[in-house]
Amino acid sequence: MMTDLLSSIVTRRARRALSDRPVDRETIDAILHAAHLAPSCSNNQPWRLIAIDEPEALAEVKKHLTRGNYWAEPAPLIIAVASRPDLDCEIPDGRAYYLFGCGLATMTLMLQATEFRLIAHPIAGFRQKPTKEALGIPDEYTLITLVIVGHPSDNHTRLSDKHREAEVALRDRRPLDQVVSRNRFRFDDPPEST
Repeated sequence: MMTDLLSSIVTRRARRALSDRPVDRETIDAILHAAHLAPSCSNNQPWRLIAIDEPEALAEVKKHLTRGNYWAEPAPLIIAVASRPDLDCEIPDGRAYYLFGCGLATMTLMLQATEFRLIAHPIAGFRQKPTKEALGIPDEYTLITLVIVGHPSDNHTRLSDKHREAEVALRDRRPLDQVVSRNRFRFDDPPEST
């Protein structure tokens, strides 16, 4: 049985062929509202979301993307996700739980964007310090991810050969039994590299 939610999960892909067509304010607000409704430990809502859609601010953030994220240049919207450990439950054994909460909010945001037939592609490829400075994010916050958001484009000519192939390739996932076990940890992962 395919529910609307499952349909969005299946449809969502980390696409890169973006149009520079603006995302309207009502849609941006709905995407941010969806993220804001994500669950969090003790309802702490540790996420701090910065929606960047003004041309000057976008240009400043895009200057700090790594070369591999060249494809984000046409994006009309970038959503920065920032937080710090004390904004969420502090687990005595050292787990950085605020990162989990922000991940939930980011996924909720991405699913809502998918419902609007937008691309919402989170990236780690940016220079943290200058991007935080460009956005006025204080030092004690971690800029966890930037979510590149935009309308899809049929123009794949801007993409590298590798990314052009990925754009049309079938979704690639490990077999379920490699990532799911029942009742006990039963995985044969290679040793951690040092």
